Amino acid sequence: MPVIKYTLALILSGIILSLLPALSAAQNAGLPVNHLFGRKYKLGETYRYKLTMQEFHDGKWQFTNVVICELKVVPDSAGVPYDEVHWVSKKVINPKDTVDQTKEAASVTPYRISLDGKGKVPLPAIAVTEMTEPIQDFNTFFVAVSPVLGSIDKLNKTGDSIVLKDPVTANFANGTSMLTGEDCLAISARLISATKKDVLLHTAFMAPSQPCLTYISSEMNTPVVKDTLNNFQMVTPAANDLYNVNYGREYFYINSTIRKSDGKIIKADMFNQLNLKIKINCKKDYTGCQFEVPFAEQRLLTLELL
Repeated sequence: MPVIKYTLALILSGIILSLLPALSAAQNAGLPVNHLFGRKYKLGETYRYKLTMQEFHDGKWQFTNVVICELKVVPDSAGVPYDEVHWVSKKVINPKDTVDQTKEAASVTPYRISLDGKGKVPLPAIAVTEMTEPIQDFNTFFVAVSPVLGSIDKLNKTGDSIVLKDPVTANFANGTSMLTGEDCLAISARLISATKKDVLLHTAFMAPSQPCLTYISSEMNTPVVKDTLNNFQMVTPAANDLYNVNYGREYFYINSTIRKSDGKIIKADMFNQLNLKIKINCKKDYTGCQFEVPFAEQRLLTLELL
């Protein structure tokens, strides 16, 4: 269903962009870094990650992406350590074939992200369309363990948790293919376990308990998923001055295993779910729609240190 393609990746990018003001403050003043699993950089070090993403529509597998990137630790002009990201390869496994997109991956201009308290995790400008999801998803894994979450330094023992005071509202409309695009998520983190070598951190981006969106249609007050607020709404253009209206519940969570000695993510798994009602060919006021269909998109992602 083309109206949904890349929806979840765009949502995640909107969330990260919504967190950028805090990241900017971190660059100037520095945010507290967790003493238990905070990142400890070694200038000049080079290492690699593999990111695997499986996408399902209405429970049916659509494709799998497998990408590899190489990171090199470099200082910025102020001496703050950053990971310089170089994409090395990509393949797309479809039901009928496998497509090699290594050329596209290698053509991405290197960019920098950092888990240092004075660093940033900005989304780079994406000029290579085929790399949209990998770049956005990789950044999301970093954001999930970064100081930008706020009070992450308070997670010191099993069971410790933090909750961002206010839900994060993101606008991912682009004025063309997405005329309206909004979501709202409550963010929390919890230290699941800690051993001598590593910790397991659970970061959740869930539908909030209180309304935080101004719905474009009164129908959206009725939950798509029982007893859960609709926290997503999107409008895309259809033919003949008509519109498709998408709304429902979305959430994702990440379980990250982090090595204590250097703060590197050893392995992380993301579960990403979107449950929608899609109203097809609606009038300008979003009434008189020809029909509506339910739709579910699910993505399962794994990040592995090589």
